[in-house]
Amino acid sequence: MFQNKSVALCFLLVISLPIASQRLKWENFNNRANWSSNRLEAQVGFCATQFTGDLGGASGQGKDYSTKDMNKQATGKGVQAAFKFRFNRYFATKTEVSYFELKGSDAYTDNPRRNARNLSFQSYNFEFSQRLEFIFLAQEFNGQFYRLTSRSRQKGSNFQLYTFGGMGFATYNPKANYNGTLVALRPLKTEGQDYGKATFIMPLGFGMRFGLTKQIRIGIEATCFKTFTDYMDDVSTFYPEAGVLTDPAALYLSNPSKSPELFPPGSRRGDLNQKDTYYRLGVSLIFNLKRR
Repeated sequence: MFQNKSVALCFLLVISLPIASQRLKWENFNNRANWSSNRLEAQVGFCATQFTGDLGGASGQGKDYSTKDMNKQATGKGVQAAFKFRFNRYFATKTEVSYFELKGSDAYTDNPRRNARNLSFQSYNFEFSQRLEFIFLAQEFNGQFYRLTSRSRQKGSNFQLYTFGGMGFATYNPKANYNGTLVALRPLKTEGQDYGKATFIMPLGFGMRFGLTKQIRIGIEATCFKTFTDYMDDVSTFYPEAGVLTDPAALYLSNPSKSPELFPPGSRRGDLNQKDTYYRLGVSLIFNLKRR
């Protein structure tokens, strides 16, 4: 009996030692002891954007929320600023404002019908969002210092991996080229109807931050923005019936195809069953606001 208990105890020790060792290694890597020293942060940065709506896309049938429908020629740019408050070891809330460009064009696709349709847009947008971050991995050895380079503190670079979601709103004002000038499309009612100037958005994404200097770190973030409009690119439903549009600019920009007979009045102009989506890849400098 005693021998059986000894064997069982030895077996448990053999099994538990590697597990304990791995746990210690993980806790050493995922160290949040000084998280409260990073409660308040401000950040500024720039971003690249992509839009997946009704224009351009891959050569085949378009797919909802697919990055395969991105056209590299339609990459836009923007700037962003944010304030972050960390209220827990694992959670933070971030308020962000952005000003950014979105664009798209049927000229960028190899799909014959969409290419012949020849619609395009460009828009500069303002955005505000409130987000909740879940920081699932963090190295925070150095308190309020993001990076220590002394040989005695080689572990010194603070590091975070996180995911997030939130709500916000974005403005939009699609424009297109008419006789060499960018013309606002909303007032022209190119589909014979009005639409709004702003939309609610849901940002979802993930990011990482790591120490750059003692007081500054750098962040990289990828975000998908689900919108609640199908008119960020001015394309959604059907070509208007004959006689609805009388303005020359509206007539042309509603159907700028070189083969307009392929797109008669009342025919399908966009996909009204799917709302627009856009994406951002941002890089930011992050500053610790805690008093030193």
